[in-house]
Amino acid sequence: MADFSKVTAWALKNTSGFDISITKLSWINEWLPGFFDYRAKFRIGKDVYTGRGIDAKEDTACDKALAEALERATVSNVPSPWATAAYPDYPGASERAYRELVCIDRVLCHHFCKKRFKPVDIKILNSGISPNSLKSVLSKQGLHLELCELQPVLDASVVAAFIWSERSHRVKGIVSGFGCEKKLADAAVHAIIECLRTAVAVFCGNLAPEPWELRCVPGNPRWHFWMAQKEEAKDFLINSLLPACASQDAPWNTERISFKDVSLLEISSLAPHIPDLPVRIVQASSAIMLKPQFGVISRDEQFLQRLERFAGTCITPETLIPHFYD
Repeated sequence: MADFSKVTAWALKNTSGFDISITKLSWINEWLPGFFDYRAKFRIGKDVYTGRGIDAKEDTACDKALAEALERATVSNVPSPWATAAYPDYPGASERAYRELVCIDRVLCHHFCKKRFKPVDIKILNSGISPNSLKSVLSKQGLHLELCELQPVLDASVVAAFIWSERSHRVKGIVSGFGCEKKLADAAVHAIIECLRTAVAVFCGNLAPEPWELRCVPGNPRWHFWMAQKEEAKDFLINSLLPACASQDAPWNTERISFKDVSLLEISSLAPHIPDLPVRIVQASSAIMLKPQFGVISRDEQFLQRLERFAGTCITPETLIPHFYD
């Protein structure tokens, strides 16, 4: 495993030069006791970049937040900045970029093809998350959790977590989170963490969108975030994607996709500003997976061919409800 500590060492050395700040967030103490959530910010000129990190190890959570902030700064001028990852070494960054691409491909394919997920028992959770404790705090807030598996690839499993309110609430739709890891249990933990950190803010806070976030324009993932909170999104999830019956718990037929099917590009645009950058930033792409798309979706031939391969038949893509990946 790569040494994440050099990320913190870099931050301590450069705190004043980049106006670096670290904030420890407290919501997680109730929702995921034993885990830590940090927000990191730093500045390059007039631009401020933010990252979040959650982990059962406090130092690692802080390192993850710093790494994500550095990643966002690196891709800030990249036309399509998705399927990227920051990690202290190149192999680690490459593997994580690949998994993010797989995750996006899975989510979009299931959505556009209306291919139902398979159920995942919450008891699969490990890494310090107590299923009973989690169910208790969700119940106290009147929230419902669904945990599902998406069709896996040869070397990775993908899990989706969805949360919605069972009480009368201003938010009628859903919040989602996704995880892609080598093991199903690890993917489930990742999905739960990604979902919870947003769901708590949505259902227990007072988030409000900025005007640009509600515009359906090419490359705007925040539009998907807000559209998912509408009742139509929850109805589509329940009626078209969630497992419809117990018989759907049979194993998936694994799609024959693996790490060897991606191209990798290291992005070094921060080098002029940070010559001693403590992480490597890599982007993954693939001719056989869906290109990450947000806002206005380009339904070109490659897009349609990919959906046909995934579905195993010609399909008419879902066009009314935006996909849930944001």
